Amino acid sequence: MIDAHHGWNVSFKPVILGFIFSAILTFAAYRTAAHYHLSHMTLDFTLIGLAVFQVILQMVFYFHIGLESRPRWNLMMFLFMTLLIVVLVGGSMWIMYNLKYNVAPT
Repeated sequence: MIDAHHGWNVSFKPVILGFIFSAILTFAAYRTAAHYHLSHMTLDFTLIGLAVFQVILQMVFYFHIGLESRPRWNLMMFLFMTLLIVVLVGGSMWIMYNLKYNVAPT
């Protein structure tokens, strides 16, 4: 996959491959969800699996995570960003749940 002669930063090959793989995965997720090919629980796990696989593909093809000679700093930056997103989204969901529970009790 890595073009040893040109490298990732010069070649359009990883961008084109990433776009094609992302389009295929997006179409597969749409087709599976829109035409009810699977049951409810299986559909959920399939869509989550396709999404995780697409995230990994995009990190490799677009962000070049783990493909450079010293990936430690990029990996640490990515993990810190992931931690911040989890804290922000998780905290927001927790606050919204508590607001719903306290303001609109059933």
